Amino acid sequence: MDWPALQAAVSSCTRCSLCETRVAAVNGRGAENAAWIAIAGMPSQADEQDVQAVTGEAGQLLHNMLKAIELTPDTEVYVTNVVKCRPPGRNPTGEEVIACRPYLERELALTGATMAITFGQFAARGLMMGPAARGQVMHYGASRLPVVATYHPDDLLRKPEDKAKAWADLCLAKASHG
Repeated sequence: MDWPALQAAVSSCTRCSLCETRVAAVNGRGAENAAWIAIAGMPSQADEQDVQAVTGEAGQLLHNMLKAIELTPDTEVYVTNVVKCRPPGRNPTGEEVIACRPYLERELALTGATMAITFGQFAARGLMMGPAARGQVMHYGASRLPVVATYHPDDLLRKPEDKAKAWADLCLAKASHG
């Protein structure tokens, strides 16, 4: 499945019940041949309206965070979500995460990313399919993709005192990417 086929599949997905309540399924955005992949948990209401992953103030903060570690977001990073549809007022279920899994796996394969950063606890656990912790380098899949978990930009906007911890996580990710 190439990029257009993947985007069409996500947009018309009926693999779980979220298709019944969504405004729009949200595809990833950014560099299709990215060395870095930024993974959030699920679309926000703003993301769903913009039909883009991590938009608005959170998107601007994410952009600035990536630039701070000397990445060019538009050409070096692909931004996506573990789950492509916004659940109504709750976190996605395990079944919904599993239903979206093939899309995330295909995004990982198509980008060829050699470093992943997860944003928010749900994203870290959703990618790793189990326990995950910030402040360390984890490895995902058979390729042992390095993964660093940090705070979601929305969380940092609500609790700016965690920005120093997020900066440490970003520096760890940058140092881990050979």
